Amino acid sequence: MEKEPNIEQDEPTKEEIGEQTKTEVSVKKCKGVHWVLCVIIAVCSFLGGVLAVNLSLDPEMRALMRAKSAIDALYYKEIDDSDFYRVLFNAMNGQVLDDYSWYMTADEYAESNKEATGSRSGLGLVFLTKNAENQPQMLITRVCGNSPAEAAGLTAGEYVVGFGKSQTEMTESNVFDEFSAFLNEYDAEERFFIRVRQGETERIVEIYKSEYVENYVFYRTNTTAYRFTGKKATDLVEGGLSLPTLPADTAYIRLQQFNGSAATEFDKVMQIFKNEGKKHLVLDLRGNGGGYLDVMQRIASYFCKNTKSKKPVVAVADYGEYKEKFDASGNYFYQYFTDESRICVLADSDTASASECLIGCMVDYGATAFADICLTEKNGVAKTFGKGIMQTTYPFPFSGDAIKLTTAQILWPTSNRCIHGRGVLPEDGALTVQKQEFDDNEIEKALQTLFSQK
Repeated sequence: MEKEPNIEQDEPTKEEIGEQTKTEVSVKKCKGVHWVLCVIIAVCSFLGGVLAVNLSLDPEMRALMRAKSAIDALYYKEIDDSDFYRVLFNAMNGQVLDDYSWYMTADEYAESNKEATGSRSGLGLVFLTKNAENQPQMLITRVCGNSPAEAAGLTAGEYVVGFGKSQTEMTESNVFDEFSAFLNEYDAEERFFIRVRQGETERIVEIYKSEYVENYVFYRTNTTAYRFTGKKATDLVEGGLSLPTLPADTAYIRLQQFNGSAATEFDKVMQIFKNEGKKHLVLDLRGNGGGYLDVMQRIASYFCKNTKSKKPVVAVADYGEYKEKFDASGNYFYQYFTDESRICVLADSDTASASECLIGCMVDYGATAFADICLTEKNGVAKTFGKGIMQTTYPFPFSGDAIKLTTAQILWPTSNRCIHGRGVLPEDGALTVQKQEFDDNEIEKALQTLFSQK
């Protein structure tokens, strides 16, 4: 909805009353008649335009406008416009459009753009708030890189079971809404404490909220670990836990999302991979819900095997005969790998969208095989999410709001496979491992499963 610009208009000049010649009066009368005709023409044009616009609307839209006018004029209570339209937009988002399409207000669109750059605020924790029995819990499923939570040493797999302003004044709770209300009382950088539990072990952690830029890429070997930190998450530093169970010639990269500077971060860790002379790679896409296509196109450049030219990494079909292909940004496979290199993928039911596109690229070009994919089994199900459709965001000019819409079906680049509603499954030849309470235990089980097959 475009807003009318504010137009400033001076008051019309009041003429002085005095003696005038007949000629002057005659001229002024002519000018007055001309002015009246102009007004009549303008009004007719305006009314004609309004009528034309009104007739061009759907009958339902005209009915909605009539209902809104009647409510404004006759309803016994005042209905705030923002409340009225919020209900309509919420109904459109939740009932008319699919789960991946929605209208965004100007503030929501601005926040979406901010998050796409990696800029975030808060603790940097992602929770699973209900267990299998639908009971409340605060299970940490992800700790955002370069966040206060990561700096405090929190890890995925821990449960938040209490919080308070001091170590001796703690509220015991595992209800997310109660924790959220507690957080709202604190300003950025203001310290407080949370109690976390993992297995039989409990500890109290001091933490705070702040603005930060998220790090999306983590690199580990059997002896080292690297991550990105700093004000803009651009400083690659050695730190974190190594993976002793990795073979010496193999590196592990966790790619958390296809957002922000993930592609640049990936470039930097692949340079470490090359400098260290690693031969094989384990790419961890568990929990990676996707992100932006252009980021995926850059990262896919490392996995277009059996060709030395840029190749399509995803095909997009517009729900008809029209099909468009998007190329990788380059082709670097043979700069980092050989035909004997083995690239394995870890995935789970939260591996979605751009992650599944990347898997499709790797499989179709032979960089990996289904037998080199290990799926985490959760609640008896082992699969990737199964999202094979693409969304496009359309900002509206001048107003700042936008609408995000599903616009196309995604196909793998050479096989034209679409995994929407299905995902990658064990039936395809993928291996499986049971979900583990501790994340590194799950990685270790996956490595054992993958490398025992060769």
